[in-house]
Amino acid sequence: MSFQLKIDLRQLNTFLTIAEVGSFSRASEKLFVAQPALSRQIRLMEEALNAEVFVRHGRGVVLTVAGELLYERAMTIFQDLERTQASVAAISGEVTGQIILGMLPTAADTFSGSIIGEFRRKFPRVRLSVKSAMSGTLQQMVSQHRVDLAVTYNHGKHKHVQHTPLIEERFFLIAPPKDGLATRQSISLEEVLELPLVMPEEKHGLRELMEKEAVKHQKKLQLAIEVNAWPLLADLVKRGLGYTVLSYASVYEMVMRKEVVAIPIDTPALHRSLAIATPRDLPPSLATLKLAEIIMDQVTLQVADGVSQGRPLFGKNALDSISAPADYGLAES
Repeated sequence: MSFQLKIDLRQLNTFLTIAEVGSFSRASEKLFVAQPALSRQIRLMEEALNAEVFVRHGRGVVLTVAGELLYERAMTIFQDLERTQASVAAISGEVTGQIILGMLPTAADTFSGSIIGEFRRKFPRVRLSVKSAMSGTLQQMVSQHRVDLAVTYNHGKHKHVQHTPLIEERFFLIAPPKDGLATRQSISLEEVLELPLVMPEEKHGLRELMEKEAVKHQKKLQLAIEVNAWPLLADLVKRGLGYTVLSYASVYEMVMRKEVVAIPIDTPALHRSLAIATPRDLPPSLATLKLAEIIMDQVTLQVADGVSQGRPLFGKNALDSISAPADYGLAES
């Protein structure tokens, strides 16, 4: 079988790089190729396709409608090639390739160190990249194949994303160690809603949860400080500038150093459910499955060690749902 190809992989790689950095000059620096050579590659590709893929915008370029389609298809081509290389190498028992892992900011600090360390120890020939983003952004990145796997909030059914339940974690009120509440064994949600809270911006899942709970209790959230970087939440509490609400694992080391205290919230208890999110329309590589397995192992260890106050949500066959997601494209959105 022969294929009549008018463009090659080098042109596609150049195209993807320009699209990602937004200009020919920055792509030239990244690829170590002279800008006129890049321009020539794109011009020849556009002539072969009989379509423009970029239009100038300010000092950079943006994709045309044809360019957006090509970008989506080109990403899939390169991901399939990478998976093919890894799968062929795996025949000899070696796990190779590249993985992009997405994580919530609050989960990254809790899990990323142990996950990355264990993965690197077991699979040194796999190149691992980690991206931190809010839940909605991670969902979009997974559906667009910009990350291979993400640890994010469990949003249930999604047209393009497969969710494998990971862990349900309880939320705690985080307070300064010398605060009057520090000796409490528990605190009601209604009491929490009366406190001056340090909260992330509105698009953050935690903020949305607390806003909803305030409405349920016919209260207005008492915002002391609003931040756009989650590590500031506990740090500002440590400085006595307010209270916040986080999972125990998020502040475990600070609690051990007695920099903050974590008080269980009850009546009702607040929880968050995390899941492993993978593309529904693309089978995972062997390396991706190995990473998912390590994530589950680390969650189990953290719960057993008391680092995480929660319960694992996966069973012994959980990897099956990642390796063979059913009903591609037919799930409810």
